[in-house]
Amino acid sequence: MNQPVLHQKTVLDIARFIADNHPEVVAYFVENRRQLLADLICKTHNNAVAHGPLKGMRLHQSAHWGRADKAAMILGIYEEEVLSDLARQKGRYKTFIDLGAADGFYGVGVLVGGLFERSYCFEIAEAGQRIIQETAALNQVSNRVRVFGEAKPDFASLIAPEDLADAVLFVDIEGAEFDLFSPRVFEDFRRSRIYIELHDWFFPDAANRVEKLKNESKLTHRWSEVSTSARDPSRFPELRNLCDTDRWLICSEGRGRLMRWAILDPI
Repeated sequence: MNQPVLHQKTVLDIARFIADNHPEVVAYFVENRRQLLADLICKTHNNAVAHGPLKGMRLHQSAHWGRADKAAMILGIYEEEVLSDLARQKGRYKTFIDLGAADGFYGVGVLVGGLFERSYCFEIAEAGQRIIQETAALNQVSNRVRVFGEAKPDFASLIAPEDLADAVLFVDIEGAEFDLFSPRVFEDFRRSRIYIELHDWFFPDAANRVEKLKNESKLTHRWSEVSTSARDPSRFPELRNLCDTDRWLICSEGRGRLMRWAILDPI
């Protein structure tokens, strides 16, 4: 039996209807494409970071978090603004403390890249904790990575005093930053450079939450912010045979809003 042939106008009409009335369907297919592209780049580079400050890090075959982000990670453009800033801290601090460590991209990667000497990874999900440990073993840095569960308000007590005095604190905990931080926590990390991925747009009182965080930190730290900026996919030879849409999808981090990070320098 012959299959019916859809005319181009009919296909476009269907696509417009779906886009106008079911954006969640479009989002599903876009995310699925991002994952396929990530799988392609992972295969091309055998799951190893090929560019950027974490070059040489081997990613875990599985992904507890952010499978579609692996292409950008391998190309060194994932969260490039904070990653580049972290790279500029090389030699200034020895310890990296990662809250919301996910699969260990930062917690393990900064050791492979030679940016820090040791790391503490806090991750609430048991699957993530296991993958961090396996990723550390895969990269032969297990003896320099300590893995914990959820970071509670007294999490500084789990850090060796000599490490606490010489640390960068990196925080990505999906909105819990506004509950975790207090003047006491900022005092505990008064000597540390702190990066906080801000998820204020999760809350109706977004501006008040950020202002509270600023006020709680002002005695110990100077506050500045960066946000997601430009990417240049044309500089990667492995992307040259991809269409424009796919190259830009690889640059996407799938964010719901323009992402911002607070960077706090010790006074």
